[in-house]
Amino acid sequence: MDKFKTELRQAWRSYQTLKKHRSEKAWARLLISAGIGLAFALGFSLIGGLVSGQLLNASVMLNALQANLLISMSVSFSIHGLFRGLELLLPQARVDEISGWRDWRSGSFFGGVAIAGTLIGFAVGLLLVGQVFAFDALSKFGGDPRIQLSFVVITLVITAVNWIWFKWRWKQQALQLSATEARLSLLQAQIEPHFLFNTLANVQSLIDVDAPRAKQMLEAFTDYLRASLGQLRQADASVATELAMAQSYLQLMQIRMGERLSFEIEASDEARSAVLPPLLLQPLIENAIHHGLEPKLEGGHIRVRAWVEQSRLRLVVEDNGLGLDARRRPGRKGGAGMALENIRARLASRYPDNASLNLTPQEIGTTVSLDLPYILKRETPTS
Repeated sequence: MDKFKTELRQAWRSYQTLKKHRSEKAWARLLISAGIGLAFALGFSLIGGLVSGQLLNASVMLNALQANLLISMSVSFSIHGLFRGLELLLPQARVDEISGWRDWRSGSFFGGVAIAGTLIGFAVGLLLVGQVFAFDALSKFGGDPRIQLSFVVITLVITAVNWIWFKWRWKQQALQLSATEARLSLLQAQIEPHFLFNTLANVQSLIDVDAPRAKQMLEAFTDYLRASLGQLRQADASVATELAMAQSYLQLMQIRMGERLSFEIEASDEARSAVLPPLLLQPLIENAIHHGLEPKLEGGHIRVRAWVEQSRLRLVVEDNGLGLDARRRPGRKGGAGMALENIRARLASRYPDNASLNLTPQEIGTTVSLDLPYILKRETPTS
């Protein structure tokens, strides 16, 4: 039963989102469409009964419910089928672009598809009603103003529901994004001083024994601060700036760990120009060092990669450290749950059901991958 509810919740969260590749079960989405059709059928039957004064006439209400159920189910499944057909037919880049709309275009697009589905579904529903009740329902629709009025009402209601739903959803996403970004800033404000003091202490300890190395560490630290403070002031970053900050950080850690740390960064020009939320990559690299390589006596290697594949941006951080299942040394915190949870929350706010963060244990070490829409310029949401 719990699995059933989980599947339904997952399907509902992404029900009104375009996704070419869906992880939720098809039966769950169909069940939701059936539930929506049933709700509309009951609503229109009750309204019709009240208007006609036949609400207490069981036989009339039963016939009305049957007819409304056939029409509403046809409409609901037609809309469902149109959306899924568009997801499969449109290129991935176009699906990502539409999913990223946060203005009138989103409401117009989804409302337009809903209206088209209503037209198709209503015609199919009338044919089914004609078969069940043995009369030419299409002809009756053409000659009965009341039925035509009911069709207009159904269309307007569906369009209004879609528009209200999307307005509410935009506001919720904007609030969630603001809260997540505020939490990120607070977390960064707590982490940065600790990192700052540790690094300055390392520089101070090296001044007397290895002045050239202390100077090198201070220069790398200055580059890192310049990059990271600039990122904190921006709502968006490019992969190029994220990688530049990652390189400064890794160079700093390399000076600190010496020969115990090596790294490489690989990124295509196409990937470097992509836009993404700032400070997504940095925590993943910090985790790889803190939990994977620093506790390992011989240290290890970190590889950072970025590329574009099928109109999706792929970012990967690989290390050959202790791995996810390794026992932690006494006194060290085991796990990177807070940073990963924060990243997942930011992805959910910025790209609802259209981005993912995955941890994969390897034979030696761990691979962390980010899968995002490939966007060159973020569009500013409008209310």
